[in-house]
Amino acid sequence: MRAKRAEAAAKRMFSASLVALAACGPITGGRLLADPAVLDAIRRYYDAHALEDPACGEPFITRLQRASAHPLAVMGAPTQVVVDYRWEAPARAAGGSPCTGEGRRSFWVLSTSGGPKVTAMSGPSRATRSAP
Repeated sequence: MRAKRAEAAAKRMFSASLVALAACGPITGGRLLADPAVLDAIRRYYDAHALEDPACGEPFITRLQRASAHPLAVMGAPTQVVVDYRWEAPARAAGGSPCTGEGRRSFWVLSTSGGPKVTAMSGPSRATRSAP
């Protein structure tokens, strides 16, 4: 219960960071990063797929620190967005301390009629985790 409340609070703080970033205009990379939907799509993709420390449970982003967009020269190709972030995860073992850390990952974001869609992410993911 406590971990769920901490996760919910972290997600609210992350969302507030997105709103603040959007209000300031683009960080780097033009309008892409000024759109809170893009950064929210990145957070949701990370929360659903990322793995940080094998000793930890499923991580979630608690704070976006910096982001930059690197569009590819090919029309219609996803844009690479490099994100520096802070993360938190519950301990995998009962009674253990929560895990925290900082990271940098690339996300590939495609602009679709339904909004931004993350197509891939660099770094370890739960899908590529090797069995114990």
